[in-house]
Amino acid sequence: MKYLKMTGLFLMMAMTALFAEQKIGFIYSEKIMAEYEEAVDAMKKLEVEAQELQKIYREMQTDYQSLVQEYEKRKLVSSDAWKRQKQKEIQDKERQLQEFQQEKYGQNGEIYQKEAEYLNPILEKINDILKVVGEEKGYDYIIDASKGTIVYANETHDITEMVLQELKKSE
Repeated sequence: MKYLKMTGLFLMMAMTALFAEQKIGFIYSEKIMAEYEEAVDAMKKLEVEAQELQKIYREMQTDYQSLVQEYEKRKLVSSDAWKRQKQKEIQDKERQLQEFQQEKYGQNGEIYQKEAEYLNPILEKINDILKVVGEEKGYDYIIDASKGTIVYANETHDITEMVLQELKKSE
């Protein structure tokens, strides 16, 4: 019975939304990011940082490969002590490479922190402008056509509390 009530409520809300006159706009966020000078500058800055990190990583890889090549060339004629020492150096370099990669490019890596540092203020500014445009022009929703997400919604259409109340009733 509660399921029928919820279904009825959702159908009623959907019908209201269909028949109510709503103003919907859309943007192409990719175009905004490509043409908004602050965003372009931030992306260039981020690219420079990423290239610098890639350069450092390539140098580390070259050092690692040199160690491996040296070991392979001399392992047949070298002492066990020298082999153990080189194997340890190779393992240390390999570990350093992995740590660098994780620290710089991992989930919370430096490159993502820099991206947030450079782009978050710009994205906040864009979102503020979207809110202003949405309110001034009377849009109920503004959708990002590039990603298919709602980037602005008139708060009068927020039914979150209504849904939560209905869910609580059904417990």
